[in-house]
Parts: sequence; C-alpha cells; structure tokens
Amino acid sequence: MKKRIIRPIIIFFVLSIIILFFVLVKSSQQKIDNSLFICKDCNIILITMTNLRYDHMSSNGYFRPTTPNLDQFAEKSLVFDNAFSHSSWTLPEGISIYTGLYPYEHGIMNRYDGSKLSNTIPTLIDILNINGYKTAAFTGGFDYNPDFGLSNRFSEYQECTKGKLPSYPRQAGPRVVAGPSQYGEFSCTISKALEWLRASTNKKIFLHVQGYDAHCPFSQRGGYMYDKNYKGKIDYTDCLWTFDRSQPVIQNGKTFYPVYSAKTGTSSAVLLGERDIYHLISVYDESIRFADEQIGIFLNAVRKMGISDKTIIVFTSEHGDMFGKKGRFMRGGPLRGTFYDDVLHVPFIIKHPKISPKTLDGLAQHIDLMPTLLDFLRLKSQNNLSGASLVPLILQNKEVNSYIFAGSEFNPDKNNPYFFKKTRINAVRSKQWKLIEETIFDSAMQNPTSQTIELYDIVNDKEESYNLKNEKQDVLRSLQESLNMWLRNTRK
Repeated sequence: MKKRIIRPIIIFFVLSIIILFFVLVKSSQQKIDNSLFICKDCNIILITMTNLRYDHMSSNGYFRPTTPNLDQFAEKSLVFDNAFSHSSWTLPEGISIYTGLYPYEHGIMNRYDGSKLSNTIPTLIDILNINGYKTAAFTGGFDYNPDFGLSNRFSEYQECTKGKLPSYPRQAGPRVVAGPSQYGEFSCTISKALEWLRASTNKKIFLHVQGYDAHCPFSQRGGYMYDKNYKGKIDYTDCLWTFDRSQPVIQNGKTFYPVYSAKTGTSSAVLLGERDIYHLISVYDESIRFADEQIGIFLNAVRKMGISDKTIIVFTSEHGDMFGKKGRFMRGGPLRGTFYDDVLHVPFIIKHPKISPKTLDGLAQHIDLMPTLLDFLRLKSQNNLSGASLVPLILQNKEVNSYIFAGSEFNPDKNNPYFFKKTRINAVRSKQWKLIEETIFDSAMQNPTSQTIELYDIVNDKEESYNLKNEKQDVLRSLQESLNMWLRNTRK
C-alpha cells in the first residue's frame, strides 16, 4: 500500500524537477548576456547640437543634405527614431540629461530666480568623477553656465562665447550684449575639446562638446548655401521669435506673421511672409550643415587617435525649434516654448564599440541616457532615477517606455520684456497619441486664466494639425489620467 502511494509521489517529484529545469532554462535564456554590452572603463563622449530638429537631419528623410557626417556616424550606431526631450529649452533639459530626472524633479526651470541644482542630487559627472574618470566639457555657455550647478562639477570646464562678458549674467530684463547673438559654436568648442582630448588619451575620460550653431540667430552665413536668390529685406542677424501664437495678418492678399526681433523687443513687429519663412529655414539648415562639418572633423580626429574600440559616443540635441507652425516661431509659446514634436522629437544616436548598428523604434527619453550609460559602464547611481536603461530595447527589442512625458513651469521676472505671465506646459505621448496641456496663470500662480488642451493622433497626423480632444474623449481621459499620475509623482 505504501509503495502505491510513494510511486506517484516520486513521479510527481521527478516531473516537478523536469518542469522547473525547463522554466529555469527558459528564464536564463531571457536574461541579457552582460558581455554583449558591458564596456567597463570605456570612455564616454557626448555631443549635443542644441536646437537641432529630428526631421532636419538628412538621414531622417530631410530633403536637404544637412548632416552628411552625422549620417555616416548614424550608419555605424544605434539610432533611436522615437526619442524625446522633456522641455523646450536648454537649461532644464541639460540638467535632465545629467540627472536622469524630469525638470519638475530637479527644479531648475528659471534662469533669473537664483535656481541652482542641489548638491544632494548626484549627476552622471559626479559618478564618473568618483570612479576615476577625467571629466571635461566645452560648451557655448549660457544655459551651461556653472552658476546653475551642473557644469561646475566637471574636472575641467571651458566655454566659448562671441563676447567678453560672462556667458549669462543673471540680471533680469533686456540683455544688451550677453544674449543669443553671443552663443558659442562648435568651431570654438571642438578645437578646445580636441586639444584636451589629445592630452588625455592615456586616461579614461568623459567629454561633453556642445554648440549653439543651430540656435537662433544661427550661424551667420546669410543663407547662401541653400537660398542664394533671396531678395527680402528682413534682418536675420538676430532671433526672430514669438512668445505666444502669432495671428496671421493679410496684406494685399498675402499672409504674414508678426514676430519680434531680439534687438527691438516688443517695440515693433517684423512681418514674415511665406518667402521670408523659407529663407529663415534655409539659414537654419545652413547652420546645421556647417555644424555637421565641425562634428565631422571631431569624429575623424577621435578615430585617428585610435580610441574608438574603447569609446562610447552619444549624439543628441537638447530640443528642436518652430518655423511658423500654428503661428509659432523659435519655439514660440508663453516665453519658454511649445511641446509640438518639432520641439520635443530629437535625434538620439549611440555608437557602442561592442554593439552592432541598428535602428530602434521604441520610445526613448533624454532621462534614459544616464541609466543606460551607467549600465554600459557597470556603475551604480547614488539615487533613484526616473529614467530607465535602454539596454532591453537595444538587445531584446523590449519596450522600455509605454509613454514619454514632458513638463515645465516658467515664472518670468517682472522686468521681462517679452512675456509677463506664469505658465505651465505638460505633455504625454505614446507611439500613437499625444496630449498637450498649456496653462497660463494669474500672478499668484494659483488660478488659471487660460488653458488649451490638444490631442493628436501622431500616426495619422504627424504635423499635429487636427485637435481630436472632442472626437476622442476616451483617449483623452486615458492620457489625462496617465499625465496626472505622472504629475503627482514628479512635481515638488
């Protein structure tokens, strides 16, 4: 009797062992092989071309050959086709890249209120410094100014500007000399970076090279590369921008958009016609092309140094720009910009010496860069990051993000010459749907005086032309729930 009882138990036990064995084998097969991506002690080089739109790179289908050198770089790299920023300007976005935190979490969203990144928030720079890296950055200054608590953490930091004054004095009100016309370009930062790099090849290094070439007023070569026949009289030697939606003006049957010049403030408007806007875009594209030439020189020099097999190179842009869509120019929202894909959709490319080139469709965010690099280097962060490592997406094509989020606030100084109201803009985006909420507040930043809600089907409406908030109420509610949950978790 006992044998009859024991035999089924033995059979059950054996079957359980067999099933457990196959489960363990299957789960082990699903694990990522560290040897495929770990690049311990590898160098890291980060290149950021501020203001470069994703869709103005020739490798992304643009009709002009704006980025031949970056196109070649992309062919040898991991290309993230659906990568996004979290803000529409450089200061909060640069800090998000380095902290793995959203702007609401690190809190740096204003140039003039004394905001400075807390010493209690560790950055990628700090972690690499602790782990024996020689760290350096060469930037065009301004939003990378050490005053904001980020670039002062590099072992060496230098900036290039076109003026002799500090890159962004913190005084409020009109800037007479220090402003966009003084932004530093790659022609300066790259030469400094190469000099530093050649003296550091025997060490493990982290290097950031940045340029404002593609930021208004762009590299001043006049559009002669792409629009030689322009006969208009518009002055493009400074920024032409809007700070809200510009309402078109009809004159003699033609449409013009009122914009403001950085030189004149709001004292008078400049009217841009269709031909003028075409030239503005041509000047922008020309600036990208010249910046690409400088980056090509840099990448070629790195290759000749013989360090490519131990160097991870990242290229991205902090944000994009607007050229009249929905009446907005130079990001053209309530002072600090809008969240259309023209602004948030950015190029994001990683060249890894151990990973074969591929194009990836999964959603990626700037805050994912820090955890991804730490995974590559097999290093740990000292705090919880909101970003996620992109390694599962890279090696297993597993989606890391169901949604991407963007959000920031701006409280203008009372002396601000362009815009006087406090604003908040948030967005949530999946691969198909995108919700944008823009709110303008009263002086106490408590009661909204106006709010716009926009819902777009990105798959079928890439230009974000048709607001579906009334037609797709179920989608709207679902995205609002996701956005509100994100806000509860991130806003301080």
